[in-house]
Amino acid sequence: MPFSTNADLPKAVRQTVPEENQGKFRQVFNSVMEDTGSEQRAFRAAWSSVEKVKTSTLAEKAKNWNARHGAKKGNISAKTLRAVYDRGIGAYKTNPGSVRPNVTSKEQWAMARVNSFLKIAAGQKAVSHDKDLLPGRTEKAEYRGEKVSLDKPFRLPKGSTKKFGVYVKSGDKVKKVTFGSPTMEIRRDDPKARANFRARHNCDSKTDKTTAGYWSCKMWESGSSVSDMLAKDDSEQMNLEGQILKTDDEQRLVYGWASVITEDGKPLVDRQGDVIEADTMVKAVNKFMEHIRVGKMMHKGDQVGQVVHSMPLTNEIGESLGISSSREGWIVALKVFDDEVWSLVKSGQLTAFSIGGKAKRKEVDD
Repeated sequence: MPFSTNADLPKAVRQTVPEENQGKFRQVFNSVMEDTGSEQRAFRAAWSSVEKVKTSTLAEKAKNWNARHGAKKGNISAKTLRAVYDRGIGAYKTNPGSVRPNVTSKEQWAMARVNSFLKIAAGQKAVSHDKDLLPGRTEKAEYRGEKVSLDKPFRLPKGSTKKFGVYVKSGDKVKKVTFGSPTMEIRRDDPKARANFRARHNCDSKTDKTTAGYWSCKMWESGSSVSDMLAKDDSEQMNLEGQILKTDDEQRLVYGWASVITEDGKPLVDRQGDVIEADTMVKAVNKFMEHIRVGKMMHKGDQVGQVVHSMPLTNEIGESLGISSSREGWIVALKVFDDEVWSLVKSGQLTAFSIGGKAKRKEVDD
């Protein structure tokens, strides 16, 4: 049914979409709903419309900055600005004391961080945040057949024996160093805790980048926050949306195809204009299940569920298991934790689920 006012929008939408964009969300939803009669299509189009507003704004900022400063300072991509923006969203939630009184939303704070970053990159402001994302700051190398960022710590998956990892040059080779206790909370914003840690571990003497001690001490330096130090890879966000085909009320499970890559032997183009190959999909599924497993409300906000069952189905896998299907793709079951989202599923307002991950885009010849 159409929404008459922004207040009529589902709670999950009102909590996720900035107030200034809720009118557009409602307008697009109502228009598509009237044309198609499909709530699934209407919600999908509405979410896409507000995402495009943010994406186009960041792309325009990157374009303008590159035109003015790119030749001398190096280009900045819209993807980099999106990383800065996302950090702003995170800072708004985790460090509310730093937010100025005139800021009324996390989106406003995030965009202000983007504008500040562009001034830093242009040399118009001292470096105070996101210095790792400035042009020309990250060196790449190859590790076991994959391109990696050097000297950029990253979080290891849950269940690992260490909390962080980092790739470093060791002579002519690239080495992966792991460090940090997964059970230890980092209180590096506390000057006393930082000083105690560095004194206890004799950090001033740790100069070898190939050792865990060096990087443990590095995390306890003053300056950037831990999130600023962690690597941001050059993959692009891969958002998958699947239609809910079956629900299990008792266990709060929804079943469906997270992605369909071929139908009747013909490749399908996804919402981002890409064709996903079978082996690429299987690798992405494996990495997702190993490291992420998160379900969100149309790729927005906090986690609302977790993928608990997963099966990539290709022609080769299906044949080996005796399964016949006209489709190739990824079948999942998502367990919904959030009460509001589950009520939307039960009422029929939410007819699709979304899963996000990272994918590297590769150009192919026609």
